[in-house]
Amino acid sequence: MSDHYQLIQQCIDRAVAAEQARGRFRRSLHNTLPDLHRSIQLPQRDAPLHLTCFVIRYIQVIPGWLQRLEQLCQAGGLDFFPVRELVLHSFSEIPERQPYEHGLGSILDEAYLAHRTMEEINDMLQPLCGTPLLPMDPLVANLVIRELLGEALGCQLDDLAKVLLQRFEPATLDPARLVSMILYKQRFDDAPGEWPDFASQMQIELRTPNLARQFDLSH
Repeated sequence: MSDHYQLIQQCIDRAVAAEQARGRFRRSLHNTLPDLHRSIQLPQRDAPLHLTCFVIRYIQVIPGWLQRLEQLCQAGGLDFFPVRELVLHSFSEIPERQPYEHGLGSILDEAYLAHRTMEEINDMLQPLCGTPLLPMDPLVANLVIRELLGEALGCQLDDLAKVLLQRFEPATLDPARLVSMILYKQRFDDAPGEWPDFASQMQIELRTPNLARQFDLSH
């Protein structure tokens, strides 16, 4: 893993260690759960634990997934620098901004921004590649995290991801580069276990498929 992503990994490791030591995020969920959108279904037994484990897994994959996306973009001749620098900057600011509160809650917005940006890039490049660039399905996971963040912050981060996508969006994609990117992508398709569905693994679901597509955060 490159130095850039090692810095993000270190930040995530500190947050996970803080949660394991103090359990602050898990305890906070006891107050949060009653206000979650009615379409989100959690296990009846120890829902805060399941949701905390889900958040940890959601956050922990970010460095590896971002690095793989950057490698794919490089194969396609696409400039990933603006995306990487924004995500790196958002994570690197955390210790100074919240030196005594560093935990899962303090990096949840940065994690959501990273995942939403990857989702936007994946969706943008899918018509060119004929298939998702990264073999992930982040819809339910991102909706659950967005609900934990709240509508106002979620909207701000969604807008930021779209602004960043505009800076990233290629005017053209050379056919030879496109072939290189698709060939590179096949390496990831051979390792399906590295692209898990976190929500499903932790028994977190949306009540109906329609709600997954039309999640409006109304209660």
